[in-house]
Amino acid sequence: MLDAAAPDDVVLAGEHWGVVTMQDTPGILMAFTRDHDAGIGTVSDQAAIVFGPMIKTLSAGLVATGDFEKTSLIYLGDNAIHTHFMLVGRKPGDAPIFDNSPLMARFADKDRDRTRALAAGLRDALSPSGTTP
Repeated sequence: MLDAAAPDDVVLAGEHWGVVTMQDTPGILMAFTRDHDAGIGTVSDQAAIVFGPMIKTLSAGLVATGDFEKTSLIYLGDNAIHTHFMLVGRKPGDAPIFDNSPLMARFADKDRDRTRALAAGLRDALSPSGTTP
């Protein structure tokens, strides 16, 4: 994406992440890993460390322009060779970007035991990183 973007459309050409503006639309950015990966769970540790502060800075920067009241972060790239996130500045009164009905329908498929087993496994996975509650 960096190679295809005009120089003035490149927001970041970092070691682990690139960020470009999208199709001359103010407030819409695409952030993507520079390395090939199989989704957010497989990005390098270094890319993961940079991700949070990068998104926070980009979001705050969009809001600081006065054009947007908040931002939405959308994960894209289920079928891509890089992880992609779209950051979208949201103006006051903007209509929702997505219809949550398909997501809400998934809540009908309840399984308390499996849910708690998954939560326990994730707590165990987070424990070595020091991010447990």
